[in-house]
Amino acid sequence: MVRWTEPYRSALRVAPFRTLLLGQGLSMAGDAVCLAALPIALLDAGLGAGVFGLVMAAVGLGTVVGAAAGGGLADRRSPRRLLAATDAWRGLLQLVATGLLVGAAPWCSLLPVYLLFGVAIGVARPCGQVLLASLLPKEALVAGNGALNFVDSLAALVLPATLGFVLVPWDAVWGVLFDGLSFGVAAVVTTRLPEAGARHERGRDSRPRREALVGLRAIASNAVLARGLAATLAVGVLGFPIFLVVAPYAVAARFDAALWGLCLAASGLGACLGSIGVVLLGAAQRRPIALAAGATLLLGAAMALLGFGASAPSVVLGAALVGGVEAAWLTAWATALQTLAPPRHLGKVVAGDALVTSGAQPLAYAGCGWLGGLIDPAEMLLLAAGACAVAGLALAMGARASR
Repeated sequence: MVRWTEPYRSALRVAPFRTLLLGQGLSMAGDAVCLAALPIALLDAGLGAGVFGLVMAAVGLGTVVGAAAGGGLADRRSPRRLLAATDAWRGLLQLVATGLLVGAAPWCSLLPVYLLFGVAIGVARPCGQVLLASLLPKEALVAGNGALNFVDSLAALVLPATLGFVLVPWDAVWGVLFDGLSFGVAAVVTTRLPEAGARHERGRDSRPRREALVGLRAIASNAVLARGLAATLAVGVLGFPIFLVVAPYAVAARFDAALWGLCLAASGLGACLGSIGVVLLGAAQRRPIALAAGATLLLGAAMALLGFGASAPSVVLGAALVGGVEAAWLTAWATALQTLAPPRHLGKVVAGDALVTSGAQPLAYAGCGWLGGLIDPAEMLLLAAGACAVAGLALAMGARASR
């Protein structure tokens, strides 16, 4: 085995983790195809981009609701059973969505389906992290998170351009059906995992809102987690919405619009490399705040390249940096949550993180769209680069002060 794979051996030698990776990889594959197929399926049904936006908003709202409940459930119940149940539930909902699209049902009937789909995503997120933390030793968590992020990034890079574009010209709705079936298989695979993780007794007040607040208090009381959440907001909530909403117009204004497709491919490739790089460096566990500062500063450089790169290769490099930074930091952030959060409250901490990030993302997308209509896209990218530079320097100073 070549040397760069050495850090992954500690995770891949654990048979239950390999099963988890297979199951979640199947669901990620279905999602990648669905994201390519669903907008086209809506267009084929005579529905515009506005409907797709409402569908995604319903998913986002459901994710926030599900995360509020999922954190406490993951800490009290079996995360394996909950994860299998949410996979099965999402598979069933995608089959229902397929039937509605084939039957030319009113578009509004899709909204409750995808609202419930988002609820399942929100419940699954803390369950997946609690299960992973219980399956792997602490020193193998960064490799486990990196492997999951690599599979996710690879699926997003390869499948929309292969299987997705085989299904879409034939009939795009088959991509939605493929997602439903992949979730069903993932649920079956997940049921083969052993029971893992301690189940804690129900507290005096186990209402979802209170449990999510427990998670937020745990993040706020830990300096590393508090700064990590700030980096997550900068990278995932500020950076990626600006990349997807504003950067296409800045690139198209200076170059050919077709270059944006290459930028998206470069972002996916960068994500694959970023998930590998953070595992090889090992800084996710040794110096997470220094890594957060570096990721935020690199994101600022990427925004500057996207807005003012003098050549097409420099713009593509900026897109690759965006993908690489996001994948690297999200791998490190998941590891930080799993290693620094109190074990009995890990699900609640993940839920608190999801409430903040998933709750802020719709506002970020809407805000980027609104500002993009008022400010020149290149200037907006420059402002984002400046904001990232300030955030990165602040995190770097915090990392130095905490030594």
